[in-house]
Amino acid sequence: MLLTIGDLIDDVLVRRAGGLERGTDNVATIRHARGGSAANVAAAAAASVATRFIGCVGDDPAGDALVRRLEQAGVDVRVQRGGRTGTIVILVDDEGERTMITDRGAAAELGPIDPAWLDDVEWVHVPLYGFSTEPSRSAVVEAIDRMLRPPVRVSLDLSSVATMRELGTRELRALIARVRPDVVFANRDEAACAGALALDLSSVEAYIVKRGGEPVVVTVGGDEVHVAVEPVEGLIDSTGAGDAFAAGYIATAMSGADVASAARAGADLARRALTELGAL
Repeated sequence: MLLTIGDLIDDVLVRRAGGLERGTDNVATIRHARGGSAANVAAAAAASVATRFIGCVGDDPAGDALVRRLEQAGVDVRVQRGGRTGTIVILVDDEGERTMITDRGAAAELGPIDPAWLDDVEWVHVPLYGFSTEPSRSAVVEAIDRMLRPPVRVSLDLSSVATMRELGTRELRALIARVRPDVVFANRDEAACAGALALDLSSVEAYIVKRGGEPVVVTVGGDEVHVAVEPVEGLIDSTGAGDAFAAGYIATAMSGADVASAARAGADLARRALTELGAL
């Protein structure tokens, strides 16, 4: 079973062709969707592998609705409840790039995790957001500490340049040393930030860097594998594309495939996400 731990949040997607004109009305397409990086990975992977999600949502109707949507995607949902459900306003421009304005709400308040929720897990995936603040950081670290490694594998998504900068070199180095991820995902900007912060990722089994339309670079044991990606037609929104990549990669890797095959599967699922408004 794949376990993801992190955020389940209400995404408010705002898509407008062209820029925003300040001080007046701007016509846009606006809709609510299930979001949160960990939840997105769980939903995208659930069609291929048994998947469980652990997180915290508000004790409110928004939390109820998000849990239902994630369960409808085929995910075993285990959540703590309290406070108010988080919200992210996502501004999507005419090139599909997104700018996120984030209020994590209850997602940041994840507390100690019931050990029974960790049963039967083969792979744990954790986005960096879950480590950004307490108490969620301690809850996620303690959950990973409970895992028998091997055989359980752990993947970490660097997720956000802003979060990486906020944590800084010292905290990130300590986190990587404690979590000991087998696989690390990053996009081009996050990889550049990791370099600027002098993070040492040489010990991870596979370091995957997604570079838009350019080949994905997978570093294994110091050797680079370049995996070509097919062009995207009808690009609408990059929201959740990285999460879809992680889902495709992990589900394929769990089947025993090599890193190149897993990266191709990730790229295929990410390409599908790019043609829809919101995450898969």
